[in-house]
Amino acid sequence: MSPPAAGGPSVTLDAITSRAELHFHLLPAVDDGPEDMAETVELARMAVADGTGLVCTTPHVRELLRQDALESVPARVEAVRAALRRAGVPLEVLPGAELAHDDLPWMDDRRLEAIAQGPPGRRWVLIEAPLFDGDAAAFLEGTAEVRARGFGTLIGHPERCRPLMLDDDAIEGELRAGARLQVNASSLLGRHGARARAGAVELVRAGRVHVLASDAHRPSRGPVLGAAVAALAAEGLAGPGIEALTARNPRALLADGLGDAPRTARAA
Repeated sequence: MSPPAAGGPSVTLDAITSRAELHFHLLPAVDDGPEDMAETVELARMAVADGTGLVCTTPHVRELLRQDALESVPARVEAVRAALRRAGVPLEVLPGAELAHDDLPWMDDRRLEAIAQGPPGRRWVLIEAPLFDGDAAAFLEGTAEVRARGFGTLIGHPERCRPLMLDDDAIEGELRAGARLQVNASSLLGRHGARARAGAVELVRAGRVHVLASDAHRPSRGPVLGAAVAALAAEGLAGPGIEALTARNPRALLADGLGDAPRTARAA
């Protein structure tokens, strides 16, 4: 049985440790996530209530660069861990960040390594697809550059990028290059419009999605993995393969990485 949605009753330890969030804005006072540590703790409690035991913090790289705060992420994560211990919230928290393709001119390999996940030699980064009618061509150049520099790519919320969703060859090309797709659970709930919801359902139905993530920002936009799994069940998509999108697959990415993606030659 699926754990209750955020805000429901507490769940067992087994359920708590089953799910993992790879796209989650948990750090306070750094981007459009929680305003302060109190909101961070509240958001973490919601994640645990949603059946989640591990969260990767993913502040926007552009905000970290603007504030010259990229190197401070580990210390900020440790402050969150300490606050959660004091509050008795059993949530594991890992450092990370959400990269945009237009951040790349300011991200040398050392900085990419600092925000990457996975074991040595199989590291990957979360790179967000541009929202709405964003520049999909520039985004695809960015994912190719990241892979050419030796990192795998987990593509965040492709369903919210209209040009990308209209270019099936581009999505297939990314998958052939070794990328993985992460769909927003909130898209499956219709919170980003009917087009994004339909695209998200179709990507899951086609077996192209590797990970679901809440992309939570504040308690008002909290974790919704349980609700997304229920929404997929209402579409006739249920079972261990769907649950794996919230648990086994994200945990495997953290443990095993993404080192088998073909290298892409960088443009001269």
